[in-house]
Amino acid sequence: MHRITSLFKMIAIIARHGKTRAGDIAILKADVFLGRPRPELAARLQQLDPVVPAMDLHALRALPPGTFGRSYVDFLDNNGLAPFIVSELTTPAVMARNLHWARYSLIHDMCHVLLDAGPDLVGEMKVYGFAIGQRYALSLAMFLPLVLVVMPLLAPHRTGAMIRSFRAGYALGRRTPCVMSQRLEDGFAQDLDEVRRTMGLSGRSLFLQGRRADPGPGGGARQPAAAADPGGERRRGEVRTGEQPGPGRGLSY
Repeated sequence: MHRITSLFKMIAIIARHGKTRAGDIAILKADVFLGRPRPELAARLQQLDPVVPAMDLHALRALPPGTFGRSYVDFLDNNGLAPFIVSELTTPAVMARNLHWARYSLIHDMCHVLLDAGPDLVGEMKVYGFAIGQRYALSLAMFLPLVLVVMPLLAPHRTGAMIRSFRAGYALGRRTPCVMSQRLEDGFAQDLDEVRRTMGLSGRSLFLQGRRADPGPGGGARQPAAAADPGGERRRGEVRTGEQPGPGRGLSY
């Protein structure tokens, strides 16, 4: 029953607020379409406090170039994005059921930076492959057949690059310790390459088939399986944490 309730609430938020409440929309979308995480992952997430911290973009922009935090905020700024934000429109009950997807949505763009994956379809496929390799939830893999059918239709000239990028991300995800349960935000002040080395993401394999590529026609679109990947919902124009007035401010969980 809660899925139907969340579906209608998501539609109402989209109609009233558009994409300015994309964080709430992503959580409600996950509540409708996606499943629960693996029990061991859920247990690890319980040790994070908060699971969804607020992002101080001003502080991140003040970090030296080459640090993880500065690279992350540069990725957001250069692509017209904002960090994942949950407002008072998301009820505590919905948030409690979907803390794992909220965490994944928060770290989605951080993974773009860590994997050197661009914002285009090729980069999205690398992050999607990485998430499947990490085995966050079976529902992510269930959408893979749809993704493999639709993606080539969006950018047929990039099909080969997208497949290679997906395979590279999947391989990295399989051999890397669970990223979702790590406090990535604690490493913002560290050198990006050092963070990658610590996580086992450095080396030649990181850049094989997965370098940031020019989007080309249609390359800037989001992957079609956005329902399978709440973090993949781009947040263009969303009010940013620490910069927003009044209703819609980001909440920490």
